[in-house]
Amino acid sequence: MFLAYCGDCDERFLLPANHVIGMHNLEPGVIAVELTCYEGHHLLLISGNDIDIPGPATV
Repeated sequence: MFLAYCGDCDERFLLPANHVIGMHNLEPGVIAVELTCYEGHHLLLISGNDIDIPGPATV
């Protein structure tokens, strides 16, 4: 499960793995997860040990 924010819906969602459309290792310790919200909007979640934002972040 992924906690992600959708700016189009202006809501936070707890999304299951079947909403993942891609995962990318941006650099060591930083992972980008591409998701869709329940309305089908595209979301990008950045997570990892080496990001400057505490906790999982959506952009």
